[in-house]
Amino acid sequence: MAMERRVSEDPSTSYDVPANGGPIGTQQQQAAVASGASQGLLQQAAIPEHRVRKFNKLLQEAVVDLDALRELSWSGVPLSLRPQVWRLLCGYLPPARSRQAQTLDRRRREYADMVPEYYDIPHEERSEDEVAAYRQVVVDVPRTAPNVPFFHEPIIQESLQRLLYIWGIRHPASGYVQGMNDLVTPFLAVFLSEHLPGPMEGWSADTLNESIMLAVEADCYWCLCKLVEGIQDHYTYAQPGIQRAVFRIKELVRRCEAEVSDHLESEAVDFIQFALRWVNCLLVRELPFCLAIRLWDTYLAEGTGFSEFLIYLSAAFLLSWKERLTRLEFQDLILFLQRLPTADWTEAQLERVLSEAFILRSSYSDAQSHLRLG
Repeated sequence: MAMERRVSEDPSTSYDVPANGGPIGTQQQQAAVASGASQGLLQQAAIPEHRVRKFNKLLQEAVVDLDALRELSWSGVPLSLRPQVWRLLCGYLPPARSRQAQTLDRRRREYADMVPEYYDIPHEERSEDEVAAYRQVVVDVPRTAPNVPFFHEPIIQESLQRLLYIWGIRHPASGYVQGMNDLVTPFLAVFLSEHLPGPMEGWSADTLNESIMLAVEADCYWCLCKLVEGIQDHYTYAQPGIQRAVFRIKELVRRCEAEVSDHLESEAVDFIQFALRWVNCLLVRELPFCLAIRLWDTYLAEGTGFSEFLIYLSAAFLLSWKERLTRLEFQDLILFLQRLPTADWTEAQLERVLSEAFILRSSYSDAQSHLRLG
């Protein structure tokens, strides 16, 4: 669904974030936010009080206005409200507050029932394809978010392995595909934050138990289902969705910044050499983890149209380096594009790219319509 307004608040403006809790949250977490404690891997630029009040007002309505929530969330969701807001944006929770607790309990039980059915079975009872899928997940999970140590705790690794394997088995059209492990990490961090308050760097896996992990896994599973629903052809055989997306990014850059496009072409740099990973992992691997989470606010606010927005975002992301790109030759271009210097990026820089992406979409969406193949 296209939004009418995409204006971010001035990221340089300083505000205090009040301890306003949503329907699902923890007092400890809210206190940490209110006190101005650094959130590290979950850090967030301060959000103006009037925006926090708008979120709380929407979430406290008997029936949440999802269109208004999407528009508000596009420019970022307050840290303590993210779990509840993301569940709503994903359609995991219904907008009627009276049904939310019951729905959450039912969906979590549905996932818990899948674990013994699909995962906790003897290896010899799996089909050949299931064994191959299991092995691929086992190989990929340890590679997940190498810069986030908490995700490498044994209980978290097992949780990732379980939910990714189950997702793959229940979605046979694509099955599990490399890169999906990256897509689940923002959900995992946000839903764990309800149980592990304070900076992510200080989280201890010792406080987690099977009941908590199954609830968090369930939330991640159902939200991942919704996210991938709009990009299913990114992960089917030959990945036609990704191929189309990379082609459209290339054409968009050619239309709006011919100098960059011509230089890449003259240096024999093909967009597939760098943009395939961008599209496959939705730019998660190109950004610090805290910014990937902020990016998810916008993706989820876009709803079913987020894959379309990804085209403009990828082009804007590439063009944020345009002056440097046009000075590099082939080998340095490849190295640069595969290891972009974003480690020190702040939300302000991401917000600028998001704003540029919105402008590109406003300017070129009609011109791009003929490029939508299939």
